[in-house]
Parts: sequence; C-alpha cells; structure tokens
Amino acid sequence: MKFSKIGLLLIILFAHSNYSFAQMQNRPNVIFVMPDDISHSSFSYFKNNAPHTPNIDALGDESVRLNDFHVSPSCSPTRGALLTGRPSDVVGVWHTINGRNMMRSDEITMADIFKANGYATGLFFKWHLGDNYPFRPKDRGFEYVAWIKGGGTGQQPDYWGNTNNQAHMWVNDSLVEMTDEDDGIPGAFTTNFFMNRAMDFMSDNIEKNKPFFAYIPLGTAHAPHVLPPDAREGVSAKKGTIENIDKNMGSLLKFLDDKGIADNTILVFTTDNGDGGYLRGGKGSNYDGGTRVPCFIRWPNGHLGGTGKGKDVEPLTAHIDWLPTFMDLLDLKDVENRPEKLKIRGRSFVPMLDDNPKNDPSGYKNRAVIINDMWTEFPEKYKKLSVKKDDWDGDVIVHKWRLIRNSSTSDWELYDVLVDEKQKNNIISNSEYDDLVAELKAEYEAWWKLVEARSDEYTRIIIGNKAEPKTTLHAHDFHGTVIWDQSNVKKGDSGSGFIAVEFDKTGTYNFDLRRWPKEIETQTDLTSGGDFGKALDIASARIKIWNGDTVYVDEKKAADPNADGVKFSLQNLPKGPAFIQTWFYNQTGEMEGAVYYNYVTPVQN
Repeated sequence: MKFSKIGLLLIILFAHSNYSFAQMQNRPNVIFVMPDDISHSSFSYFKNNAPHTPNIDALGDESVRLNDFHVSPSCSPTRGALLTGRPSDVVGVWHTINGRNMMRSDEITMADIFKANGYATGLFFKWHLGDNYPFRPKDRGFEYVAWIKGGGTGQQPDYWGNTNNQAHMWVNDSLVEMTDEDDGIPGAFTTNFFMNRAMDFMSDNIEKNKPFFAYIPLGTAHAPHVLPPDAREGVSAKKGTIENIDKNMGSLLKFLDDKGIADNTILVFTTDNGDGGYLRGGKGSNYDGGTRVPCFIRWPNGHLGGTGKGKDVEPLTAHIDWLPTFMDLLDLKDVENRPEKLKIRGRSFVPMLDDNPKNDPSGYKNRAVIINDMWTEFPEKYKKLSVKKDDWDGDVIVHKWRLIRNSSTSDWELYDVLVDEKQKNNIISNSEYDDLVAELKAEYEAWWKLVEARSDEYTRIIIGNKAEPKTTLHAHDFHGTVIWDQSNVKKGDSGSGFIAVEFDKTGTYNFDLRRWPKEIETQTDLTSGGDFGKALDIASARIKIWNGDTVYVDEKKAADPNADGVKFSLQNLPKGPAFIQTWFYNQTGEMEGAVYYNYVTPVQN
C-alpha cells in the first residue's frame, strides 16, 4: 500500500498532535489557595480551641507541611513576592497603598510563565497589586479574572458599599451581583462566590482537557468582618468567616474528587501574613508572628514526601521559592531572555520534598532570606528588617537564626528560634556570634542594593491606552496622604496627594473630579451626604499636571453643588510620564474633603 506525501505528512502531524495532546492531558493542574490575615491560631489543626476547620485539618494530615514557611507581614508585599519569585521590595511593592502596592509593569509573573507553558490561568478574589492598566491581573498573565479592586471589600477602589455578604464583583470585566448560589453553603458570601467562579473555570478547562493554574488569594478573613449566613450560632464574625473558608475548602476538595482530578492536582494552601498567636508579633511585624504561616502541599501523583501522605519539612522556605519550585517540579520553561535585573531570587525546594536528606543541595541550605514590610513612601534602610537563615551540621539543622532590626535608630537583635521560638532571648551581645552577625548583615546589604537600584522609580498608571480606554484614579493611590477606605469617603476626610501616571499619547483628556463614585451618582451630588455620609462644602476644584519642573496645567474652576463632579477638558497634554494632583476647596478657600474619584477619558481626534 502506498501513501502520498501529503497523506504521510498528515499521519505524522496527527501522531504528533496526539502526543502533544496526551502530554497536556497528563500535566498536573495547580491550585494555590491563600486566605487573608489568618495564620496558625485560626485552624483547629494547630489549636484546639480555634475555629472549626475539619477540611483544612484533613488536608494538612495528607500534605507535605512546610513548618518554617515565611511570607511578608502584609497583603500586597506577599503577593508581589509570591508571583515573581523575587523580594517584594525589589519588585516595587513595600506598602499596601500610596501606589506602592503596584508591582512594576516589567516584572514577569507566575501566571505569565504558566500561560507560556500551555496552562489556562485564573485569578479569584483579591489581587491588590494595582487596579489600573498595566497593573491589573489581566495585564499580568491571567486569562480568567474574578476580583474586587483595592485590598478588600469596602476599600476605596472597591465597588461602592461592598461587604462580604452583599457585593458586586468584576468577572472578566463584567459587573456581577453576588447572590445565594446552589453550592451547598447557605446564603451569599464572597468566599462562596469566588470559589464557585474558580470551580467554573476549572470545569471549563477540564472539558477542554487543558491543565490549569488557579490562583485563589481569598480576601477573607481581612477586616471588616461580617457574620456569614452559614455561621454557627454564637460565633464571632471573624470566627464564622474562617469556618466558612473551611467549608469552601471542603467544596473544593469534593469537586476535585468528583471530577476525578484530585490525584493529578497540586493543591497548595497557605496564608498571606502571620496573625501572631503563640509567636511574637502579628500582622505588620518582622518577627516570626508576622511572617511565619502554615503551608500545605498535596499532590498524590507526585508522591511528595516519599509516599504522598503527610510529611513535615523543617528547613526554611519562603514565598519567593514557590515560582522556582513550580518551574522545577513541572519542568516549566522560563520566558526567553529574562533580563538580569529581573532574576528570580527564590530557590526551588523540590529536593526537600522527598525522604532523602542526602540530596538536599548545600546551596539551598546555606542561603538567607530577607523579608520586610516598610509601609513607607520610599524604602528606608533598616526599616523592619528580618534576615532568616538555617545553620546545618551535615543533614541536621542546629540553629535557625533571625537577625532583626526595626529602624535605623534601633538596636540589632539576634534570635535562634530553634530553641527560642517566641523570640524572647536576644543574644546579639554574645561575642560568640559576632562572625554570624557580620555574615547576616552582609546578606542584608546585598539585598538592599537590589532594592535601592530602582527605589526612586514610580509605578505609573497609563492613561489613554486602548487596553483601558477609561481610567478611574482613586484616592487610595495618592502619594503623600492616606485615604484608603470607603469610610474615609463617607466621613469626608481631607487630603490631597499626587498620582504617578503616563499619558499614552499626546492629546486632549477629559477629567471628571468627584466626591462620590459613579455607581451611586443617581443618589448623590458633589456636596451631598445623603444616606451615605457627611455633606461637604465644595465650592471649587483644582487640577495640576506636571513632570519635573514643567507644569502642563494648573487650573481651578468653580463647582456646581448640584452636579456630580467638576469637569475639566485639558488640551495638548504630552505623551509620557506626569504627575496629577487634585483638590476640592470650600467657600473660604480651604481644602475640603478630597477628590476621591477622578474619571479620565481621552478625546478621540
């Protein structure tokens, strides 16, 4: 029997496509679940009188458990470090507001790498790394995006009036109102909504036989807390919220079993910062109570821990290690020609996941991890630093060092948490450790050089790009003042700061300066308080746009108190970087409230 050349080519192509298809089918899915503002004391796995978390406890029993796993002490920094494999301060994220939560636009994310390697990518709930182009999740490698803006329900960029039990969310750019779904958990609650969207995403890709990466950074149990509809009688709102998270984890685990993908899915469960408990410090602290959190990894087909059923891993691990670990574990290729300035700084801990300590690389054992959380406008050297390092004798950890400093004017501190878990005994004055302290300080100095190299850069919202034709500038992102929550808007808190932007093209741009957001414009006007908050005496508005010593515009206009905002049409604004600052003034010329919402639209020529 003879085949034509075309027929032979088709056979070869078909065979190759089937091989590639089979490869894709067999690649494990990856789910990364990360609740907010909870840690060890929030789970009955670690504490008898904690909230009831039987599903998370069961997951812990059959997982590899990273017992010395560290994240940043607060929301955005942990996310920036986790998604890039690089220290948060190095990627431009050392705060949760003031524009210092926006991860630099040239950074390469975990989603970018999963997507480039053939995975479907989805983000569910809390992003907190920028609400505008080019910082949104869909600009950073995520194809399916269900999220809230800002850093939690009720924060200033979030949809007005959102709470965890009554909310509107964005799902692939469509605004969706949360309802009580038929999901086995009574009532409507944000955790239910976003977990359901995650399972929708998973189901769709299971049908397509496409592996997926589902990143589920839950916004719960961040304050403000409201009692979930499914809560047990008599529990607090936060405790009920944590137990609702556990029910949703139970739903997820059942879903994986029902879909027949549990064995070939890597499921990671961790949290985004410490909450104190039995350790020293809590959220925002550079002591272990602020940075050490649980981390469970389950992958039955991967035979983690030798058997795939429960193992404790004691070496130091951190959020920056997850990207290189996934790349190592799944043979994910990095992007081509990664710049040196974007070098991955975490280390793969895959060798730590088996039963053989002999194959643990010395390079991993000898590394130090620097974690801090400055909450400042610009990085400050020695602000809330923590240098962490294990000391090994062969295959045995003999010390777990923590070098601490809280500011440039405070004293250095040294702890060995292997014997002093609560960091009560500062041994810095013992001359026996002088060489160790010098070594850890040198590690910090090398890290600081990486931070300092780009510390004077601003992350700039791009205005006028077709990827985001209309831009909303939020007071949450002001540099120089703090207005971060919708309660600040309700109270009429005064403040003005600049926002770093970049105009995509030279031209005319319309600005609409408002006190209230557009979603409630039929119920409010510029000066009214109504049912929402304090009335303001807004008589005029001002906008200034400049770059360096060049002022492009500084214009003031009288306000119509019955209008929704004060509108400016500004011509010939040049393409490139700029700063925008806005003010409201009262009848006496004093600053009144703030321009909490500034809606910007380019005029098409």
